[in-house]
Amino acid sequence: MMMMRWIEPLTRTLRQLAAAPGFTLASLAMLTLGIGLSVAMYSTVQGVLLRGLPFPDGERLVTISARQPAQHVDGAQLSIDEAERVAAGTPGFAAIGYYWWSGVTLFDGERAREITTHMVGDGYFAALGVEALIGRRLDAADIREDRRVAVLSYAEWQHGFGGDPSVIGRRLEIVGDEPFEVVGVMPPAMAAFAGETGLWQPLSPRSLPAEGPQRLQRTLLAIGRLAPGVSLAQAEAALTARLADPQASVTDPTQAWQGVARSFLDALVGDARGALWSAFALAVLVLLIAAVNVAILLDARQTARRRELAVRQALGASRRRLGVALLLELALLAGTGVVLGLAVAAGAIGLLRSLAADSLPRADGIVIDGGVAAFAVLLGVLVPLLAALAGALRIGAAPSEAIRSGAKGVLGGAGGRRVLPVLAMALSTASLVAALTLAAGLWRLQRVDPGFDAADVRVMQFFRGGKEAFVPFTERLLEQLEALPGVEAAALTSAPPRSGIGSASVALAVAARPDAAAVQAALRRVSPGYRRLLDVPLLTGRDFDGGDRRGTEPVAVLNRTAARRLFGDAEAVGQMVGVPIRGSRVEARVVGIVEDIRNDGLRSAPAPEILVPFAQQPTNAMAFLVRSRLAGTDAAMADALAALDPRQAITRRYALAEPIDEELAPARFFARTVGAFAAAALLLAVLGTYAVAALRQRRRVGEFGLRLAIGARPRDVAADVLRDGLTLSAVGVLAGLALALAGLRLLDLSAVGVAGTPPLLLLAAGIATMALAALGALGLPAWRAARVPPMEALRSE
Repeated sequence: MMMMRWIEPLTRTLRQLAAAPGFTLASLAMLTLGIGLSVAMYSTVQGVLLRGLPFPDGERLVTISARQPAQHVDGAQLSIDEAERVAAGTPGFAAIGYYWWSGVTLFDGERAREITTHMVGDGYFAALGVEALIGRRLDAADIREDRRVAVLSYAEWQHGFGGDPSVIGRRLEIVGDEPFEVVGVMPPAMAAFAGETGLWQPLSPRSLPAEGPQRLQRTLLAIGRLAPGVSLAQAEAALTARLADPQASVTDPTQAWQGVARSFLDALVGDARGALWSAFALAVLVLLIAAVNVAILLDARQTARRRELAVRQALGASRRRLGVALLLELALLAGTGVVLGLAVAAGAIGLLRSLAADSLPRADGIVIDGGVAAFAVLLGVLVPLLAALAGALRIGAAPSEAIRSGAKGVLGGAGGRRVLPVLAMALSTASLVAALTLAAGLWRLQRVDPGFDAADVRVMQFFRGGKEAFVPFTERLLEQLEALPGVEAAALTSAPPRSGIGSASVALAVAARPDAAAVQAALRRVSPGYRRLLDVPLLTGRDFDGGDRRGTEPVAVLNRTAARRLFGDAEAVGQMVGVPIRGSRVEARVVGIVEDIRNDGLRSAPAPEILVPFAQQPTNAMAFLVRSRLAGTDAAMADALAALDPRQAITRRYALAEPIDEELAPARFFARTVGAFAAAALLLAVLGTYAVAALRQRRRVGEFGLRLAIGARPRDVAADVLRDGLTLSAVGVLAGLALALAGLRLLDLSAVGVAGTPPLLLLAAGIATMALAALGALGLPAWRAARVPPMEALRSE
């Protein structure tokens, strides 16, 4: 019986909606677009920012690094001394583990395979709180006794060993080193922290230098787990106290290294957090514009039905019954809008995931799940109700007056209809200015000079195993690479620009200035052709040459920033600088100064850097750079390496421009996303402006007909419509500019190179775009107003 009571009103409501296809389709289109885009962006925010980490109490995980205010160094790795002190016991931490990146070459008798490794100290797995999937993880005894054991990642276990459980206990051969025994396999969750790391090996204190300047090199990373209830500020204070070297005599606090603890999720997401919330805010703006437009359509529908509702009320229908009927109409629209919005969101999420795959961390979490569906339902309930609160509930109290006039809408007549398009235009203007600002930030980022020419440069990177002398091997391989067809130049470095693999941070000191603070600098070992291949300008002095080898005077080349930090305005060429290398401090003569390279990113100031000849200070980290325009260069480089040593595997092959593209990828993602939202907002604002202008034009048909009948020119009537609409649009645009300026100051858009107030040119472009959009929306109503037949209009009145 209860069901039958609802079937008749529901059927009647469906017939009423079907009888007004223009209103129904337009309302559904706006609700679908607003809900779909908002749900898609909410899914992105939830998947990247709100989704928990796959570790127990993941909110307590922090990355640990160091900063030195005097040298403007932040996020530096730890030295061996510092890492051992903080891992030995720091108040406020349940566990701290240090590690460094490395690589090993496995050889199965047929092929060599390079695997990225984490060499880990005690506390690493305890900090992450992860147990082995099968077997066991590394324990304190493994690390203390430097055992030849390792645990595999889940991906390596699957791809390299077919998921065979019998891998536990197997001894695997490492090229140039002793075999190791597999003791465990870690779960897939480890990839959230370690990325593509294939295995973990012990980093025993026995394998670290016990004394000498090498212990001060910043080569170690660290992860920590906060004790319950400990804040980041408390953790940093404890770290700073532990970092302090009890043997140091630093009296200036700014010269001392300070501890930095950062939420692992924040470190993982990086600058994308602010940009994601900004994009979500713009999606909500689109939703609000859709709600405003639905309110305009509901007002128009209520105005058209006012006499019908008044007649029904005069015949005995209660205001409650009429209100329920209108709410049922809204419920049907809302339910359909949610279903269609989820369908649009599913398509948008697929597009967002494809765009975000190389742009955002944790993009695999951008999905429609229960939380996203609940958010869509919430929007489907709130948006139509908020949009039509007045229209749904204000049923006229004086039916006789409504029957006689039928003139005013339920949103307050002309006043209400003036406010709504102003609001829509304001929100659209704000989103457009934000999109233009993001596009300008991306354009500026793309124009930043990284300091080197990455075009057509390919990189082949690996770690060399064995005890064989590295220099003869690298010289033979360079000769082979230079002889390849199409190769213009070839060079060697321990760490290519923008690469953390193979790099080291060292404290440079000037013997002639013992009281001066040491300067932290990135150390790169390079071949003589390195600078020329990258087209880095030589400012003064000379480059390395073939005579800079073992047995000759150690030499070095500084970048501009390092030279200025070490020697100020004095001549740096010819000076001696102390460089910690392989457990001792090497006094090297500065023979040249080169221009800075932006190794820390396009938005970061160049950092100090020192180059030393690879032939004087060789290492097992090798990256060969080749400039060639020919396709197939990667394969030719690999063939040259295999011909020289078939047991040597390659860690990574890539284009040198890839790290720059990867840095720009988030900015491109947000610019495209926000641009799409701005386009949707602009379209909705145009539709809203058109709807209001068309409604007002139809209501004033009699007025226009009378004016034309007594001699008014059609263009004056059209100008009146345009003037009325443009006035409202101008108010909306000015309000939108104020909203955009306030929003851009509040939001963090550093990830896309946006800082401060957008330039006047962008604001002018936004105003011009909105003005043209408003003219386009008002054109058809103005044209119709100017062509009203006077006699027909008068008869209709």
